[in-house]
Amino acid sequence: MRRLVLALATIVLVLSAMAGTSAQKQPRVVDLGHPLTEDSPSWTGEKVYVRTGTGDAARDGIAMGKIATDEHFGTHLDAPAHFSATGWTTEKIPVERLLRPAVCLNVAAQAEHDENYRVTVQDVQTWEREHGTIPRDSLVLVATGWDARWAQPRRYMNERNGVKHFPGLSVAAAKLLVERGVAGIAIDSPSVDYGPSEKYEVHRTTMPRNIYHVENATGLTKLPPGGFTVIVAPINIAGGSGGPTRIFALLN
Repeated sequence: MRRLVLALATIVLVLSAMAGTSAQKQPRVVDLGHPLTEDSPSWTGEKVYVRTGTGDAARDGIAMGKIATDEHFGTHLDAPAHFSATGWTTEKIPVERLLRPAVCLNVAAQAEHDENYRVTVQDVQTWEREHGTIPRDSLVLVATGWDARWAQPRRYMNERNGVKHFPGLSVAAAKLLVERGVAGIAIDSPSVDYGPSEKYEVHRTTMPRNIYHVENATGLTKLPPGGFTVIVAPINIAGGSGGPTRIFALLN
């Protein structure tokens, strides 16, 4: 009941804020996710998502279908339970942590010159010198520009000789974000851990602190450094380690 009350209170506050600006300028809603398709990049390169039509509106008068998918496919949420035995499963993440003020760390220039770039402590500190300390309970979006490869799955996963190559975060930067008390981290590459990682060190740093992730986001390079809100809306799978997710930015 307490979670329901908090959720309703959060929604009321957001709607009130939006209504209060109706005479001025409504927030612009930006979709930060990819639609699920059968040929989207998957971690193994194998087909992991299937949609089967079970009803056709023209033929049957009703359109219906069923899907089968990995929890960690497409734009998706990593629940803390993904890498923490005591972490929240998907449905246990408090809903108020899924609607958060957000900041964007844009490292696209660095990632353009280094496919294995890892966000550094210096990157975070540079952002904070210009914009102030990253707020507690905020969502940190990491813009690498890697989403430009999404339509080419082989280039997106970028695997050579059994090793993937794409940007992520350094463990040191992840530890700093843990110190800042962030609610979550989102990135526009396949993982918050950079491609060559074999032990998922960033996951193991953040998830025991119940910090969730959103991976395979898109459009992050077009966001401002801060001053906006993000809504994260995963499929609410009981006991889930994550799930496909809609994610939106509300820009002033």
